[in-house]
Amino acid sequence: MSSELGAAPPARHSQGNESADIRAFGRGAFLATTGAAVGALLQFVVLLVFTHGLSAESAGTLLETIAFFTIVSAVTDSGADVGLVREIGGLAATGRTAGLRNLLKHAFVPVAVVGIVAAVASFVAAQFLAELFFDSAQRGNGATYIRIVAPAIPLAALTTLALATMRGLGTVAPFVAIQNLGIPALRLALVAIAVGVGLGGASVISAWTLPVAFGALAAFLVVGRALRQAEAQTPPSQGRAGEWPEFIRFWRFAAPRGLASVLDISVLMLDVLLVGALRSARDAAVYAAASRLILFGTLLLVAVSRPLAPQFSALLARGRVDAVKALYHVATWWTMIIGWPVFITCVIFAPAVMSVFGTGYSSGATALLILSLACLFDLATGNMNPLLLMSGKSSWNLFNSILALSLNVGLNVALIPSIGITGAAIAWAASIAANNVAAIFEIRVLLGLRPFNRTHLLLALGIGACYGGVGLAARLVVGDEIPVVLGALAVGTVFYLPLLYRWRESLRLHDLAAGLRPSTA
Repeated sequence: MSSELGAAPPARHSQGNESADIRAFGRGAFLATTGAAVGALLQFVVLLVFTHGLSAESAGTLLETIAFFTIVSAVTDSGADVGLVREIGGLAATGRTAGLRNLLKHAFVPVAVVGIVAAVASFVAAQFLAELFFDSAQRGNGATYIRIVAPAIPLAALTTLALATMRGLGTVAPFVAIQNLGIPALRLALVAIAVGVGLGGASVISAWTLPVAFGALAAFLVVGRALRQAEAQTPPSQGRAGEWPEFIRFWRFAAPRGLASVLDISVLMLDVLLVGALRSARDAAVYAAASRLILFGTLLLVAVSRPLAPQFSALLARGRVDAVKALYHVATWWTMIIGWPVFITCVIFAPAVMSVFGTGYSSGATALLILSLACLFDLATGNMNPLLLMSGKSSWNLFNSILALSLNVGLNVALIPSIGITGAAIAWAASIAANNVAAIFEIRVLLGLRPFNRTHLLLALGIGACYGGVGLAARLVVGDEIPVVLGALAVGTVFYLPLLYRWRESLRLHDLAAGLRPSTA
């Protein structure tokens, strides 16, 4: 029966090579997605501390500040993290590891300079930024919070580069340990203490910010050790190209990606700021709660891309385009397997899910429904942007990001004043759809890759039946309280697991299982 799912298997030699690639990816993907899931859970609990321990106005102001910090940190990063993953992954795949320290200098020094400038500018312009993005009642607090997070901006950006260096060297373990586990766990502990003892908003945002410094220190120590090991293994005879040409070549790729990453994170975070500016801090809190649930899907895609991107780079460096296509499809199926049940449940039980955040947050149910539908499409199209980037098409990715942000900002400005957070959700969903549709055509032109096949369709139908059918029946018959949601998830999973087992060969779950065995490591 498993042969019914998807196309006929490729030739035995090709399948053997693909299996090795998929198993290697599976090991990294399992670690990355597990870490992302734990990290997302910790972030979700921090959000619950905000929404249950603070007023909606205070929570909204804090979440707007966090959105501002996230956007500015992305600006500071300037795309150098993706450049490092691509460059280091390609060098490691072809045995050319000389000059690694020089490559890191090309990335770290400019980002450090830009980060310090961004921190100083944010601190000095805090009052202006608060008047621009916060409602009148919260502008004083907003300015204070921006000044508190400003010094952490360059640290966050440099941490991203350090962990990208480790990904390029073939390991996601430091990223998981520091970014997914260490920083969120420490942040939750400090924020919970600050809120629990009744400290003010300035203390709460300080508690949220402090773990960035600890994460930076840990990341620098890890990358320093890895750099010394890599240099010890590099033959002295290996030379390197001139520094200036290498610097130009690196940033010619990274700069468009830097701008694109700013636009991408703006699509995810700017709407929270716009809701606060065009409506109120209370509305911003409700919308932030709904959108943070949706960020689970984004985190899932990003987590899968962490081991996937360097492997794309290595395979493309060897000219193995067919292996890239197979890996792309398998990664997309595995992402759908995890993410689709969550977002189908959010579509059906949106009011109950939003009620978890406390009184008044159920008003975000329609926004959650719209965002969840968009996220289903996002997960089904998979990691197209990392594939474009590892193919060297950072300018194409930049075009897609400009398209998405233009649509996002235009629709936000047009819709938020009249229909509030529902308008923000429509804008976000439209921008995601536009970005992904553009990437679908580009990948088709670039690699001849068809992003959808029969496997996608049958997997979508199977998940839809198990969770959508069961969930809809439960809501119509029993209601939409939280116990009903949990019961529907449990019953859906009872049907879902045998389905996955039956389709395990076509979904390459056997390769995932083989990759996780210690003997294959």
